[in-house]
Amino acid sequence: MKILVLGSRGMLGRSLVSRLPGFANTSFPLIKVIAAHYEHVDITQGSNTARFITQTMPDVIVNCAAFTNVDACETQISEAFAVNATGAKNIALAGKETGSKIIHISTDYVFDGTKNQSYAETDRPNPVSIYGKSKYEGELAIQEISDLYAIIRTAWLYGQYKKNFVTTMLDLGKKNGFVSVVTDQFGSPTYTADLSYAIWNVISKDLQGIYHVANTGICSRYEWASKIFELTGDKVSVFPMKTVDYKRAATVPQNSSLSCLKYTMKSGHTMRPWQEALEEYLGTFHYPNAR
Repeated sequence: MKILVLGSRGMLGRSLVSRLPGFANTSFPLIKVIAAHYEHVDITQGSNTARFITQTMPDVIVNCAAFTNVDACETQISEAFAVNATGAKNIALAGKETGSKIIHISTDYVFDGTKNQSYAETDRPNPVSIYGKSKYEGELAIQEISDLYAIIRTAWLYGQYKKNFVTTMLDLGKKNGFVSVVTDQFGSPTYTADLSYAIWNVISKDLQGIYHVANTGICSRYEWASKIFELTGDKVSVFPMKTVDYKRAATVPQNSSLSCLKYTMKSGHTMRPWQEALEEYLGTFHYPNAR
């Protein structure tokens, strides 16, 4: 099997490329992983995308490429839609020609966050930010064009290789001795290592349709930050604040937690609790005071 990973220099893309060979086994051998980023293929250009995918002829295309700076999307609107929507459309068109299955990575931000329970795949998206709208348009393009696809919505990603919420908290805590974090945004922190395995599960078990995949459990960003410093043993004060007092360009969902029951039922795999995944990730930093 030949798997093409687009967006291979991103946080999830790099994790996936490094881990896919280790997931393969005798019952489902992995022939080749092709890592591609914007210097190899410009997914915003249809002809460029079609040529690259035709040349590589992958069995599976995992689209990790995205414009993920949520606040920047509010001012760089055309760029956001070019990557997140048109890019997805171009990949779907090219993949249909080569008979490739599309694994498209999407986001919890396709929802408005007003539901008082975790979102299921059957809930109607209603994005409230340019980022969310552009990602949802990409989802629609995949569904309209491709006959072979799985859309994976995930949430609050962190992992090696790129700056993320965890590293931001650690940096601010070290610099100031305190952090201020919102208490009224809720979701499920998701470790890229765990999501990478889930993506492999979707590929190897030939799952199709839309799936929510995140580490289990729900917390506020305030609770997430507090857990980070509890696990590292750093003496950092975590002060609560409200979203209304945190000035940012984009409107974000208040509750974007995802129900992953469908993925668990179809794959036979349950994502581990977010606290366990976070502890493992922090262990890679070699904190002397970590539990």
